[in-house]
Amino acid sequence: MPQPTKTINRLHFSDLDPLRFEDLCLNLVYRINTWKEINHFGRKGSDDGVDVFAIEKENQKKWSIQCKRYASISKSDIKSIVDKIIQSKCIPDRLLVVVSCDVTKSVYQYLKDYSIENGIEDSELWTASVLEAKLYNEYKDLLFVYFGIQIGEKQSSNAAKIKASLRMEKRVSKELLDHKFIKECRGSKTLLYNPAAKFISSAVYIRSIDDNTYPNCEETPRGQISPWFKTYFYDTYHNGIELWLDAGIGTYVIMDNEGFWEPLSDYCDIRKKDSKYQVILAKVIGRIPYYNIIDFKIDGDEYTSDPHLFCKFSINGMPYEEIYYKSHGNPQKEILDWEFDKAKRTKFPK
Repeated sequence: MPQPTKTINRLHFSDLDPLRFEDLCLNLVYRINTWKEINHFGRKGSDDGVDVFAIEKENQKKWSIQCKRYASISKSDIKSIVDKIIQSKCIPDRLLVVVSCDVTKSVYQYLKDYSIENGIEDSELWTASVLEAKLYNEYKDLLFVYFGIQIGEKQSSNAAKIKASLRMEKRVSKELLDHKFIKECRGSKTLLYNPAAKFISSAVYIRSIDDNTYPNCEETPRGQISPWFKTYFYDTYHNGIELWLDAGIGTYVIMDNEGFWEPLSDYCDIRKKDSKYQVILAKVIGRIPYYNIIDFKIDGDEYTSDPHLFCKFSINGMPYEEIYYKSHGNPQKEILDWEFDKAKRTKFPK
């Protein structure tokens, strides 16, 4: 039976041509300030390590911006970037390095320390995660221009979406939740430790409204999720339904003593044995908003008796508006599932 992918809604910056990635960075930099002057040297070649040089209009501060479409970046790469700028003898007030990958905490700190050591008082690193957040939340037009992903809706479409969401929320509450059981659990902690128990079924099939392969199992193109799959209910939230995507499989997370963490894709990752990390069994939770649920049936079909949800896979090819991680709680010890801090997700050295 097809299982939901663990792939999250990541943008593939590596698919962009290096010069196209520079153009994206230039567009982002152009919008974050009011500039007296901004120059892009990357396309013609940059001898001093600067792809974009800019001067703020208000206080005349000078910025040097380096754009690197790298699969990974190390301390030596950071050193090379800073050294080139220092050699140009034009020390900026602020250095911004924009990279197409995520970085470790130590690399981020190295940029800060090495820049200060060489006379650059202020430095910043925009990683793939930062770029993605800016595009999805602040610059949706650039998200469409560079990746063809259109998120913004007209006001009338938003009104229709809200109405559809409210209708679906009522249907889900009426038909997918076991109100008799919920009533019996009042005054107890059952649903606090096992929120999925409120549903009429533990399993559910998620089916794309554009799929015509069900019930056949066909090979899914790389980087895409299956157009239909079995998964498990987890809970409801203010905007939709939460699914436990890796139920029965589990995902391990390593965490340092400062709370920074990384989900592991390899069960045999040797870092699980490193004493400086705490190893935590996690749940991968996917959130499907009500507006992406077009219809559902509660009694399944001739293949399964589990409910089927027919959804729009309209958010980067998936039905989820968010995928996040929670720990496994322990009802016997009265420990709830707790959510990992998204701001502290990182990549540790291997």
